[in-house]
Amino acid sequence: MLLFRFFATLLMLALVGAPPALAQQRAPLEAFTGYDTLRGATLSPDGRYVALIRRESVGDVLVVYDRQTRSLRPIQTAAADAQMQIDFVEFKSDTRVIFGFSQRVRVVADSGRSVRRTRNLDDGFERVSRVYASSLDGAERVSLYEPDAQQGLPRWVSASLVSLLSSDPNHILLLAPKAGGAELWKVNIRTGERTIVDRGGMNTFNWIADVNGTPVLRQDVIAGGRGFAWSRRGPGQHDWTEIVRFRGASGANSGPTFEGVGPALAPGQVFVLARRDGQDTSGLYVFDTATGAYVETLQTNPNFDVSAAVRDVQNNTVLAACWWGYRWTCEPKDEAFAPYWRGLTQALGEDVNVRLITRGGEGGSLWLVQTNGPQDLGTYYLYDTASRQLNVLFNVRPSVDPALLPTKRIIEYTASDGESLWGYLWVPPGVTNAANLPLIVVPHGGPEGRDVWGDDPFAISFASQGYAVFQPNFRGGGGFGRRFVEAGHRQWGQRMQADVADGARYLIWSGIADPNRICIAGWSYGGYAAFTATFENADLYRCAMAGAGVSDLPGMLRWVRVGDPDEVISGGGVGSQGISYRYWTQAIGDPSADRAMLERYSAVHNVERIAMPLLIIHGDEDQTVPFEQSEIMERAMRRAGRPVRLVRLADTDHYFTPDQGEAWSTVMSESLAFFNQHIGPGVPPGAQ
Repeated sequence: MLLFRFFATLLMLALVGAPPALAQQRAPLEAFTGYDTLRGATLSPDGRYVALIRRESVGDVLVVYDRQTRSLRPIQTAAADAQMQIDFVEFKSDTRVIFGFSQRVRVVADSGRSVRRTRNLDDGFERVSRVYASSLDGAERVSLYEPDAQQGLPRWVSASLVSLLSSDPNHILLLAPKAGGAELWKVNIRTGERTIVDRGGMNTFNWIADVNGTPVLRQDVIAGGRGFAWSRRGPGQHDWTEIVRFRGASGANSGPTFEGVGPALAPGQVFVLARRDGQDTSGLYVFDTATGAYVETLQTNPNFDVSAAVRDVQNNTVLAACWWGYRWTCEPKDEAFAPYWRGLTQALGEDVNVRLITRGGEGGSLWLVQTNGPQDLGTYYLYDTASRQLNVLFNVRPSVDPALLPTKRIIEYTASDGESLWGYLWVPPGVTNAANLPLIVVPHGGPEGRDVWGDDPFAISFASQGYAVFQPNFRGGGGFGRRFVEAGHRQWGQRMQADVADGARYLIWSGIADPNRICIAGWSYGGYAAFTATFENADLYRCAMAGAGVSDLPGMLRWVRVGDPDEVISGGGVGSQGISYRYWTQAIGDPSADRAMLERYSAVHNVERIAMPLLIIHGDEDQTVPFEQSEIMERAMRRAGRPVRLVRLADTDHYFTPDQGEAWSTVMSESLAFFNQHIGPGVPPGAQ
């Protein structure tokens, strides 16, 4: 493997400055939060140029690197003090790029209760987007979409690129939010002139076009942003026909019931990810939008949900089908592509996930590839398939020494009811003998999420500071088929809680974890699991950090149904017939018929049983789990004389996003100080 030394050196020195002279003993927590130093890279069709986003003190800077002249040119800046960021960049041609901005703005209610935007008042926030095209030197910039400050759109709608229209050199398809509902525009990238291709509703946020640029799939938000519906319309047809409604909370879905991927070869046909014909896992198919028929099966997997496709966007074919197994796995579907892909992944090794970002050069012979793993926070490579040379371009966080990062291994264990389960164990840096370690158990959120190989800010932050970290993939989580998800229904605090605890007990039994130095920490559903552990697993854990968790299941269900009338933006309030309310009553329990069960497994109703210190952390702009869930728990703990502390994150929502890096650094530092207080410090690097 050859190192592209000039470009790597150029980026390390010219972009981010020289590395520190002496390595620190531990990686700084800021290494795992906020913006990557370099991100969002893409390659021009001829392979000559690399465009990427560089984070500087002023904010995001869009830069273009010329591989032929070895020159680097900044072409656009998004000011951090204006709460702006660059969201993406794509090459439309060898001479022109498309890029998007977004700005975080306040949303308040005026005296008439209509929504308006301001940056002066503090009632909620959303992101407003803009899209531009320019030449590679930043000149000839043309606005393709500018938002109307009074458009009053729901927060989940934002301008986005639908299709680059690879066969049309002058136009793209763009989703454009409008006051009367989203529109699909065909926009000239040189003049900004546009024509309306289709009109959606107020809740439309996505279209998929076929090989001819005809919109044939449409995606709409339902239930106040907590679910969505897909509809189809074949070429020449007039009406949209609904295909499926997805029931699930924002960001908590498992394998797709139905999801459009992109155009297939024939008009009206698209690639989709779907769970069809009663199958347990989702697969990759060709779907005919005129008839609603699945006309070809490209990939299925009996154990994991197929969740992505590597596509040749120039020829509208699929190169590989991908899924999260133990690691990110892609199965080639193209005979010419397969030997190069297998050789590439073998060369890079099994400790990293490998993704093909885009291809360029003659016949697509130059591949832009990105990796990440436990000791790789993100690396871009250029792979020349003609010469079989693999060159490092840059690391996304080049100041971080990989030697200061933890390692990771897969742990298989048997639950107390006999079910075979597995999870990830993070081992602190320099530790070769994983024995008698202080342990933090970190259950994932969702709960229909899952943990994956080498990508978790909590786990890597805690492990880098000397703690072993265990992430169990417990029942109720997604990615393993629908039966595994439904095995967690009506099991909050019960079987799901036991699966987590059983994993920790296995680590004690195997000698990896010190039984007297174990804490639990989690966010969202993981926060609920941490709350519940304070009274259900008091024999196992010495402390608990509950982040953005649910402490009162009946109260949470009530909020989903009625919302908060004092909030301009509220994730609740969908009504008793709302699809998200029905989903949660099915997954958790009915607040009337099952009230005793729900209270039995709610921490706020069990404070007298709590016998461990509790740290609560929550963002006060959370619209997925209301901040009230943490407030009521703190009050109940104080009334009962139990040790508790609540950390309120100002202007912070539910999700781990780079623009909230300072808040997330606070989450990590507060948690680590809490662990140190109650189970002692992590092991020093290389201590065992």
